[in-house]
Amino acid sequence: MNAVNNKQAVLKCIELFNKCTLEWLDICYSEKLDWIEFSNPSIPQGRKGGYLSFHKAAEQAIRLFPDRKLVVLNSIAEDNIVVLEQEWSGTLALAAGNHKIGEISKLRIATFFTLENGLIIKQIDYCAVAT
Repeated sequence: MNAVNNKQAVLKCIELFNKCTLEWLDICYSEKLDWIEFSNPSIPQGRKGGYLSFHKAAEQAIRLFPDRKLVVLNSIAEDNIVVLEQEWSGTLALAAGNHKIGEISKLRIATFFTLENGLIIKQIDYCAVAT
């Protein structure tokens, strides 16, 4: 696939993500996924793993933030690499640490996606608190 098709595949993934189900995982990601999420305010140690680790993290996120959304602010694609600047937001559905139910969280995320045959095989996330 070319850069335009890869970018469209990633943008379709974001559209599916915003439906607040988990269908986007099976449609957009390869089982060969390599995932790295660098430290962020909620997970200072960061996370990494394969498809199963990513799926588990996605399940946890949808339990905590059932209304979570991504808004794409910028995007660029070259060959099989797509980079998005996004704003993530969600309303906390369960108390977690010092955070209360109903609290709204926002993050800015730069994500680097690598695709193969239209599926995401690598994802690296850099997150920061949105100001």
